[in-house]
Amino acid sequence: MHGTMAQTSSSSVYDLSTRDLSEKDRLHFWVKDNHYDCHVWNSNSASFDADATGTELGPLVLSGRKRPSGGQAPACAAPRAKRHIRAGGHDCFRFTLVLDGHFLFRSAGQAWVKSAGDLFVLDAAQVNDCIVTGSDAMSLAVPRDLLPSQTALLHGHTLTVGVAGLLTDHLISLFRNLPLLTEQEIPYVVQSTLQLLTAVVSSASDAMQEAAGPMREILLGRVLRYLDAHLLEADLTPDRICRDVGVSRAKLYKLFEGNGGVMRQIQRKRLHRAYQLLADPKRPRPHIAELAWSHGFSNEKYFYRLFKTEFGHTPGETLKNMFQLASNATSAFAQLREDSIGRPSG
Repeated sequence: MHGTMAQTSSSSVYDLSTRDLSEKDRLHFWVKDNHYDCHVWNSNSASFDADATGTELGPLVLSGRKRPSGGQAPACAAPRAKRHIRAGGHDCFRFTLVLDGHFLFRSAGQAWVKSAGDLFVLDAAQVNDCIVTGSDAMSLAVPRDLLPSQTALLHGHTLTVGVAGLLTDHLISLFRNLPLLTEQEIPYVVQSTLQLLTAVVSSASDAMQEAAGPMREILLGRVLRYLDAHLLEADLTPDRICRDVGVSRAKLYKLFEGNGGVMRQIQRKRLHRAYQLLADPKRPRPHIAELAWSHGFSNEKYFYRLFKTEFGHTPGETLKNMFQLASNATSAFAQLREDSIGRPSG
């Protein structure tokens, strides 16, 4: 790979380019030291043209990549799987600032699109899948033990708190002034950068925890409305709910962990729907076995047992009680009507 090296008094600034390589070798040399399985996403692109600049600032690694002027940069997929994480050697957080183009990022069943101006966090210890579309960007890699533990909670999230704007400006200025830094200045630069990072991470994680309650309620409401709309469908499973609502399996289970789980919630909703039918005197008297089957209970005895546990009486007792109440109400109304007719007017 073509490269030049400019020496500062503290570290080396590397300028790398793929343009002097054959087209078929460019992507391979670009990603050969990365802990990802990188490949070109759109095969119609002619070649992988890209330039990069980077340096080590004490424990930090600052790098930038861009498309050559007028060049093409094909979409590139870069999944990071468990085997890459087990390989070790890169236990860090990466703060990436998108300057141009897009990142499509997926992790734990969630997906985000990152665009120009977005500053987001990736945790090297978590599985993720990223598709980069013609993107110019800069990144700062920070060892895990130099940042607060709650940084891991920000994996995949764009930093939108006010102080994140200061970090964005700081990274751009730091990158621009790399060749001017002296050896004596590097420790102060590292210290100020880490202090700013800690402020951003702390503020962002606090904001996320404050929003977690309302966000959870919004998501829970979406799931519950979906359950109500599809309650009696036989294929109402966690996998289907996750797919249709757009929520990860882990998050779905967490939403209902205090209520016995999502399948228990479905079961209870079906029992209450059956109870409403049994308790409605305006409806024809239903056959309990058919009612159980239509509400997802193939075993009638199992339905009886669950129903009694939930309501304190069996389906048959519910039906009997409701019809008795209806009969009593009819008799009382008839008696009231007779009394009203027989009462002298005036």
